[in-house]
Amino acid sequence: MSRSLAREDAFKLIFEMEITNVTADEAINYLFDTVNNSNEMWAQEFVSASNKKYIENVVHGVDEKANELSAIIEPTLKDWTIKRISKVSLTILKLAAYEIYFIDDIPAKVSASEAVMLAKKYAGKEDSSFVNGVIGTIIENFESAKEN
Repeated sequence: MSRSLAREDAFKLIFEMEITNVTADEAINYLFDTVNNSNEMWAQEFVSASNKKYIENVVHGVDEKANELSAIIEPTLKDWTIKRISKVSLTILKLAAYEIYFIDDIPAKVSASEAVMLAKKYAGKEDSSFVNGVIGTIIENFESAKEN
């Protein structure tokens, strides 16, 4: 299965955690308990070992670094606050920011492209443009920080 499908599943778990306050372990366990039953909620019908590792890493990472991710996102918002962003878009932004800042083997442009695709699929009509702009600024800030 592709990394895109694993990313989509990770997005769903992070979103679930955001709206229901379940723990990362509870969300992950639910995925792995139900995915093999062809549950329509999940992008994958089977989770490979590498995708399982990615999902666990990202879901736990976003959970553990939630405040840091908010601090990365907040300054990129022009005339917005983080509380005004839809939960779907905020979840997508946190996932992408986590990949950009904390996972070395995923190119930032891939994270940005995948974030826009998730926004097109799960968010409102204009959210994909918003997500694209915010992620672009996050990448600029990240690259600028790396140079210094």
